Amino acid sequence: MKNRPNRQKEISGVVTVNAKECGGDPEKMVRRFIKKVKKEGIIDEFRDRRYYKKPTVAKAEEKRNRKRLIEKINKKREELFTTTKTRAKRRK
Repeated sequence: MKNRPNRQKEISGVVTVNAKECGGDPEKMVRRFIKKVKKEGIIDEFRDRRYYKKPTVAKAEEKRNRKRLIEKINKKREELFTTTKTRAKRRK
């Protein structure tokens, strides 16, 4: 058996919102709580763990996401190095 590093993200599990942060406004508190939960990645983690994923499916998904990210970065990089005339043509 190979020794594999633990690839899972560390999640603290405790998200708190104080009344002082939001000036006592309950709606602001709820919005801030939702933002913090999204930032921590708790909702995404819950959705991922909801059903079992075979390791091969998880690897394929990671590979697909990595490829998508690389394509996105390359596209942005390409736009940076193109001339302004070329950019204007693309927008039309």
